[in-house]
Amino acid sequence: MLILGLDTATATASVALVKGKELLGEEILNIPQKTHSQKLLPVLARLLKGAGVQVEDVDAFAVSAGPGSFTGLRIGLATGKGFAQALSKPLSTVPTLDALAYNYYFPGALICPLLDARQGLLYTALYRGERNGPRRQTDYMALPPEELADFFLVGEKPVILLGDGIELLGKALLAQLGERAFIVPAASRLPRASSVAFLGLEALAENPLGDPITVEPLYVRKSAAEINLEKRRAREGPP
Repeated sequence: MLILGLDTATATASVALVKGKELLGEEILNIPQKTHSQKLLPVLARLLKGAGVQVEDVDAFAVSAGPGSFTGLRIGLATGKGFAQALSKPLSTVPTLDALAYNYYFPGALICPLLDARQGLLYTALYRGERNGPRRQTDYMALPPEELADFFLVGEKPVILLGDGIELLGKALLAQLGERAFIVPAASRLPRASSVAFLGLEALAENPLGDPITVEPLYVRKSAAEINLEKRRAREGPP
């Protein structure tokens, strides 16, 4: 199966083309100054052209579903849905943290992907490394960095840290982890559409139809606009 993966959950935009267990090509642009509406389609077109593939040749699509940037997620999902519906092809959605953990794991370690959720919060979940991939151990969360200590300071297993939220952990928490902390090299800590594609392929093996109409983003927390609206309604009282 030829599958096209898309990831626009963070400032990084990436597109990958996977056939079975083989990665045919991948392009990543980590340029925050450009929006996904500027980056995504040109990157996608270059990848397909370089691989000598027409979009009509793609058998299925996989899209990173969040958590992440609310605007970025909508752009990625709208693009995936558009292609899938227009071409009558399956669409699979993959949680962004699952795909990030898939970037870098080994058996016996804890994997902790971290994404900057803004407002002093981190999107995260904890995974246990297994031979066939990471297995999620917690819910998807949006929480302050200091609360992570309750999750991974217990025990002696190595903790693999990756994602754009590592800098928010702070020196004190990293010092507590000490030698147990392994910060993934910069090139491997970014979200990758190839991870989305491979996990999407696994999901499609279980659900081959992959309904492109009903898929929705995985936000985990409310947007700033929703929070501000709730605060305003609380101040003004019932209508």
